[in-house]
Amino acid sequence: MGKHKLEPGEHGEIFLQQTGLKTWRGRTRLCLWDGTETWVSRNASTDDAARLKVQKGVVERLSAARGSDDLKPNSKVGLACRQWVAEMRVRSEWPRPPIRPQTVDEYERLLGNHVVPTLGKRRLNELTPALCQAFVDGIVKLGKSKERQAKGQEMVTTTLQVRSALCMVLDRAVVHDAIRDNPMRKTIAPARKKPNPKAMTVTDVYRLRTAVRAWEKDREGKPGPKPTGQLPAAIDVMLGTGMRIGEVMALRWGEVNLSPDGLPTIAVEATLTDVKGQGTVRQPMPKTDAGERVIIIPPFVVESLEQIRPVVTSAEMPVFPSRRFKDKRVREQTTANLRRTLRSALALAKMAGEVHPHLLRSTAATFVARRMRAADAAALLGHKIDAGVTGRHYIERLRLAPDTSAVLQEMVDIGKEEAAKLKRAKVAAASGMGSREKAVATRADAVLR
Repeated sequence: MGKHKLEPGEHGEIFLQQTGLKTWRGRTRLCLWDGTETWVSRNASTDDAARLKVQKGVVERLSAARGSDDLKPNSKVGLACRQWVAEMRVRSEWPRPPIRPQTVDEYERLLGNHVVPTLGKRRLNELTPALCQAFVDGIVKLGKSKERQAKGQEMVTTTLQVRSALCMVLDRAVVHDAIRDNPMRKTIAPARKKPNPKAMTVTDVYRLRTAVRAWEKDREGKPGPKPTGQLPAAIDVMLGTGMRIGEVMALRWGEVNLSPDGLPTIAVEATLTDVKGQGTVRQPMPKTDAGERVIIIPPFVVESLEQIRPVVTSAEMPVFPSRRFKDKRVREQTTANLRRTLRSALALAKMAGEVHPHLLRSTAATFVARRMRAADAAALLGHKIDAGVTGRHYIERLRLAPDTSAVLQEMVDIGKEEAAKLKRAKVAAASGMGSREKAVATRADAVLR
């Protein structure tokens, strides 16, 4: 008599056989979801127990992950990581990519440094929440080592980033039915350290602007490349717009409007970023979609840009060009080069370590938030403001940032006034005035050194 044809998910009659004095074996034929048939066999001390075990085995086989052509339950974690990185790299080239190339590079580095050495040879079906939690705990423990503590590396941020990267790798494994559940999502990690934003005072802003101009003047007549005025202009753009350093370096003259007719503006449409295998490239979009904005710039920024604008410009010409030419094209100056130049200027002014580009962004945002509103500062920086369903679907986005030019011009003007007062106090103290005036002069020396 032929076998009864089973439909996917069905099993046949359960056969019971006594194999020993107190041993029974139960067997049944099972049709898996892909149409293939297999046998499920279980042993127990009684016939009823054997029947129940076979039924449980049928449920387990039917609910077990089957995998795909690319990834199987017994595939190794290292393979899953490589496939995920390769897939994300392709998607990063989409017209409106869900992930940026530089982000893929960072995730690849994290997976290569932490996940692959520890879990790379484990199979996907071996991963459990306990094993994943032990992996997370291991990174936290590494941050407590004396070597890491001496460097101030708590590894909390790294732990969160690695956990996030592995979560996405295992989410893809779930999509490929290599695992039925993501065990990494059941783990816990340290809370992210709450940021403590810092901002420069108006006097510090004056000192910085004075320092970079003094550095430019100090280079005049010395061997080497001639001063270009780019460093003071770039610093002023960051102070007067709150733009990221990559956005500033990516600026082209076609995005800058210095016309006296109407309000002078800068359109933020791109950023410079480092991509593996390509070096520094101009990405034709800011860091986020909300970063696309038009900023009304204050007079001190207009003045700085006027000083470096060539007599003849084109829309594609970089505002801050590199001295090096590649493929006979003028390319943008890299962010690394600007940072290096800024460090040199700060060292000359004995301000080493006091200022970094992101501090200028925080300073602009802080001054605007205190004089106007936090929402105005957010719009200036290009941060997304969630307005719910109405904002996402029904309100056309206004890409023109609030007019903060007067406020940011005030920041520079007040800095000049404060510095002038301190300088006058210093001169008065040097003329032999009282102890109180001498104390003021001492503070002036500290500010204007």
